[in-house]
Amino acid sequence: MNQSLPLLTPLRGIAALMVVLFHARLLLFPQLMESIAGHTQLIENGYLWVDLFFILSGVVLAHVYGEAFTRTPRTVSYGRFLWLRLTRVYPLYLVTLLLLVGWELYKAQHGVGFYAGPLFKMWEWEGMPPFGSPFTPAEALPSAFLLLQVMTDHGLTWNFAAWSLSVEWISYLLFPLLIPLAVTRSRWSHLAPLLALTVLAFIVHSRGTLDVTSGALAVGRGVSEFVLGLWLLPRVKAAQGLPMMKHDLPLLVAFALPFALMQFTMTPQLTLLLIASYVLLIWIAAAQGERRSPLLRLLDNRFTNWLGDLSYSIYLLHALVLLTGCELIHYLAPGSTEWWYGQTNPLLGVVATLLMLVVLIGLSALSYNLLERPLQRRLRRLGKARQPVLEQAG
Repeated sequence: MNQSLPLLTPLRGIAALMVVLFHARLLLFPQLMESIAGHTQLIENGYLWVDLFFILSGVVLAHVYGEAFTRTPRTVSYGRFLWLRLTRVYPLYLVTLLLLVGWELYKAQHGVGFYAGPLFKMWEWEGMPPFGSPFTPAEALPSAFLLLQVMTDHGLTWNFAAWSLSVEWISYLLFPLLIPLAVTRSRWSHLAPLLALTVLAFIVHSRGTLDVTSGALAVGRGVSEFVLGLWLLPRVKAAQGLPMMKHDLPLLVAFALPFALMQFTMTPQLTLLLIASYVLLIWIAAAQGERRSPLLRLLDNRFTNWLGDLSYSIYLLHALVLLTGCELIHYLAPGSTEWWYGQTNPLLGVVATLLMLVVLIGLSALSYNLLERPLQRRLRRLGKARQPVLEQAG
């Protein structure tokens, strides 16, 4: 467990799984999507868990690198910081991108067209040639390899979840300009949340949703929430001794509030309220001290921290498991996909979803132990970069 910023690792795991369910509704159980949405909007609103990631990223990076960037002289150079972040996010992303390209090459060699179930057939995507579907356009590869796809019209291409990594990378490039928000208490720093929420309000009122994944608005979405995280860190530290942090009720309310808000169809006002609830949740969760509590044991334990450690692998691999898995099953046994999408048994939907999650988490555990961490360590040794002691939190 991260005793300095408790509960943030489990939150990452929960957010990653909710994003997986959001995408699974399109590929794994589209025939049940309308029925589920008639009872709850929780899965339909799953795209908004990415916004929690952006805020968490700001808090954690400010915690890890804040003092190092503001000391004179700096104990971490800008170049070293970027290298450390690159070794964290890029290797596994590159592996997933190469796997997707390899699958498209195989499809091209064997004449396999695009397949992703009935929704995409209705949208007339089915049968599109390799490197020709909206998910896998050849012209998007250069920006995808450079992790700059969000700056183009190809945000949701190849590993479609990686548009947010592209925004993260832009946030890293801006980090030296933004870090004073996390370590100073000037009058200007108090304007940070107001400016961030103003940008978010502009996005949701101009587009009707916060679900923007390419272009300037997507960058504004992620960087604004990253700024909220930077601004939040000093408030977390100041709150760690507050009496309310010694009780379960504030944590329970803060944890339940986002789930309660997501039960409803998102309006611009409700979306902004949800972002504020994320800030509240992180503020209370990260300020928890050492205490015995049934709620803390439920939220912050070996299993939830393990899921949090796997969250990056889960986030990046779920596009392969869902999209490539769907195509592969249809290619090997087309009758099975026809049967699956033709039935509407909710129990089978639950079983299939649990099975998919087991496979995804298993692959993510292998990825974390055999690819993600080993590649990160090797690249950091290659760059002769010594990470801060708390870098594991990043």
